Amino acid sequence: MKRILLLALPAAMLLAGACAKTVPTVVESIDAFTEVGDTGILVDAIEITVDDARSIKRLKSSDFDIINNVPDGQVDRETGGPLREYADDGIVLSRRGRTLRIEASPFSINGMRGENYRRMPWKLVCSADTVLNVDLQRVTARHTAILDDCIQGSFTYAGITREYMLYLPKDRKGETLKNVPLMVWQIGGGEYNRDLWTAATANRCLVSLPAEGIPCATLVFAIANPNYTYSASLYPERIELVDRNNALQMAFIDTLIADGTVDGSRVFCAGASSGGGCTMRFAMQFPDRFKAAIPCCAMDPIVPIHRVEEKYEGQFADDLEKAFQGEVYKWNGSEMALAPMDTEAFVKLPMFFVHAASDRTCKVASSYAYFEARKRLGATADRISIFDDAYMQSYGISPMITHFSWVPLLDDFSEGTAMDWLVSQL
Repeated sequence: MKRILLLALPAAMLLAGACAKTVPTVVESIDAFTEVGDTGILVDAIEITVDDARSIKRLKSSDFDIINNVPDGQVDRETGGPLREYADDGIVLSRRGRTLRIEASPFSINGMRGENYRRMPWKLVCSADTVLNVDLQRVTARHTAILDDCIQGSFTYAGITREYMLYLPKDRKGETLKNVPLMVWQIGGGEYNRDLWTAATANRCLVSLPAEGIPCATLVFAIANPNYTYSASLYPERIELVDRNNALQMAFIDTLIADGTVDGSRVFCAGASSGGGCTMRFAMQFPDRFKAAIPCCAMDPIVPIHRVEEKYEGQFADDLEKAFQGEVYKWNGSEMALAPMDTEAFVKLPMFFVHAASDRTCKVASSYAYFEARKRLGATADRISIFDDAYMQSYGISPMITHFSWVPLLDDFSEGTAMDWLVSQL
């Protein structure tokens, strides 16, 4: 009798194993977990939920491959050539009930570009079960780190209404921290007249500090300006609108201060390109409200600098020096009206200028001129950092598009950088 049982047991086990393999895979949902990258959204993980856990029980990491998965950036960081697929996808598998999680090295949600810039979508391929093949079209839900925790809303002031996205840091219990510092980011011209999601994901402005675990609130508004273009300072109606948007943002910040969400003595401003110019205007309007500012590759809404030539060496700095002792628009309760700026407070406000040496969109002469003009007026706490092509390439930025100096700005927290400087003041 015992001999019969010993022979029957393996047979039963084989039969059970055979039955397990025949359980069909029925996918109920596919979730993509993403993050904001330097030049777009990146996919970090895919979760596939099936109707029967047995159908995914025997799967291994080696059963999966991801094609057309390239890292963040415009070019290969080492060679400067086209982006290449990951040699190692970095796939790690885990299971939770009926859900299979596939984590991987973060890759562009847009896939890669082939010959003639032809878009080649990414695809997760399962050699053990083609039902588990996934591409972007099959994804049923998307989640974005940090941004999913942001507050979205709209605010009206000075006769205009703008949408905003606000991140508020939390403690380990998930409770929102009070009286935290705030960094408000000024969007670039490429995001003007676009939706809030575009403004929030154009770069890492909202996520840079939170991703480093730094307890600082971050804020961005979708600004519905027509792009104020080069030499915008020659058009009063455009500058009035820039200043009006800034007035709205400061009024909103005041509500955060009033309810104890933000510490009014630790408000910071930063922005890039057109947003770098708006940062300068913001500081000219409210110099006593900010603790520090970072204008990055700033445009010229103060005096014409780009697309014009200096009449003599030092003209840009001369023009700025005069402008920094002039007037700005402020909301007086019924309209935006010109008022003298507080030059003394403006000069005392520490600034860290950032620019790429080869920037072809906003020439580096602007940052040098801003720095020099403020120095002449007595600024002693300003700093300036100019990035060469090799440094920009190390962040995946092509020498042809070195305007993207906000990429290393928001990524690099090493000693002496602008972000390290800002964090030291939080």
